[in-house]
Amino acid sequence: MAIYRSIQMSFWTDPKVIDAFTPEDKYFYLYLMTNPHTNLCGCYEISERQIENETGYTKKVIQKQLDRMCKIHKVVDYCKETKEVLITNWHKYNWTVSDKFRKPLEKEIRNVKSAEFKAYLMDLFNGMDTVSIPYLYGMDTTVTDTDTNNTNNNNSNSNSNNNICIYYPEDQIMNDYFMEYVAYRKEKKNPLTERSAKMAMKNLKEYATINGLFDREIARKIIERSIANGWTGLFQLDRKDQPAKKNNAFSGGMIRQNYKFDENGDLIF
Repeated sequence: MAIYRSIQMSFWTDPKVIDAFTPEDKYFYLYLMTNPHTNLCGCYEISERQIENETGYTKKVIQKQLDRMCKIHKVVDYCKETKEVLITNWHKYNWTVSDKFRKPLEKEIRNVKSAEFKAYLMDLFNGMDTVSIPYLYGMDTTVTDTDTNNTNNNNSNSNSNNNICIYYPEDQIMNDYFMEYVAYRKEKKNPLTERSAKMAMKNLKEYATINGLFDREIARKIIERSIANGWTGLFQLDRKDQPAKKNNAFSGGMIRQNYKFDENGDLIF
């Protein structure tokens, strides 16, 4: 499980959030998406007492907020019998068709206690696309998409939305850096395709590898410089722009990780 969850800034400009969410709704929904009990499948067990301890809300307020999330905003479902929360749009923005992701995902789904929730998630899982196309907002959840608002909805359109790609599944920080570049390219009206994303990752790996070690801090500087200068591509840093190196495993406060890539630019685990 990731040590933190990423929330896209567009959450705060989402029309549904602006028009329908109270300040308490925003706080509670963000909590449901980012609390330490969240998992890969978007359905996790949590008691009202745990929510009370972690949010500071009273039991009465928690019951009210769960009711609002389920019945008014329709962004989650809650099973009182199993004490499980299901975030209904989680799969759209957090699932990938990668085999390394599918195996632990399927395991989590099979551990879901609610039969209704498990059936819903298994239907989505079995309908996942066989080809992964990069999606702009990996690892976060927005509110406006509500065609899967509850477990009784028709899932016939789910395949068209399961085109998420997590670029660095083993490194959430590096994934967030690269997603900034993906978002930037889309804003430039020149979005990355799956092929061009792999090539960009391959180039980034080459430019940010020093003495056989992939340096996450150099990769960050390359991405930030390209965005700041309005460039479409990623280019190697000049020597003067290279961060100072130390004689240990750290560079610029970031751990240097020894990543390996195949000839297509994909990470080797």
